[in-house]
Amino acid sequence: MKALKRIVFYSSLIIMLLSYSCSYLPSENDVPLDIAYEETPEYIKLTSLDSVTNTGLVFLPGGFVDAHAYVSLMEKVATEGINVIIMKFSANLALLELSKPLSVIEKIPDIDEWYISGHSLGGIAAQSIVSSNPDEFNGLIFLGVYPTESYSISDWNKNVLSIYAENDLLSTVEEIEDNKQFSPPEMLIDHLDDMDTLQVDSPVTIYYLIMGGNHAQFGDYGSQEGDGVATISREDQHDQVSSAIIKFMSHNESF
Repeated sequence: MKALKRIVFYSSLIIMLLSYSCSYLPSENDVPLDIAYEETPEYIKLTSLDSVTNTGLVFLPGGFVDAHAYVSLMEKVATEGINVIIMKFSANLALLELSKPLSVIEKIPDIDEWYISGHSLGGIAAQSIVSSNPDEFNGLIFLGVYPTESYSISDWNKNVLSIYAENDLLSTVEEIEDNKQFSPPEMLIDHLDDMDTLQVDSPVTIYYLIMGGNHAQFGDYGSQEGDGVATISREDQHDQVSSAIIKFMSHNESF
């Protein structure tokens, strides 16, 4: 009887997840001519045709959000020579396949330094992966998400970047503040240029608040139920997010 109950429970869970799959679909994107676009059943890869580095960023989409919804943001990161991998997951939920990002990056040659990032639930999945594999990544980047106690990385020996938004009502400013203890010690910056001269003695979490931004505009999939109203454009938010990511990854080793 217990076995039957487990089968019914997990079957119901799978049906529920599949019913939510692709709830948030992307707007159409035109990839710039200076970006090489490669797509497989497991990921989308964006690389610059003009500037190539040995640094990679593996990105985990938000829960139930299609991977293509982050192409317009991540192509801005890729133009600076960062090799970007946007992961695809069953039911568009990274928490179902936590081992997948590691297996994918093992297959990609010529990348010496990997960073991992995630939006919303994708950020929680990224935190979980880092907590279990602390030596695999040079840094972690949160987009619109706060760390959880279950996967605490407060003693991780690498730097973290947390980008959050004033009008995000799904990962609020208050929630970010209340959960800082589960990530390395905080360092708040008011301007992105502060990262150009940042000096730290031990690993930190750099916090950058996007004034006027919201949760959905970390991607490009329209409005999201329960979210706040953005008072800046999606393009403006993407410019700030991509600039923060690029600066963090460029200066991380010299902080």
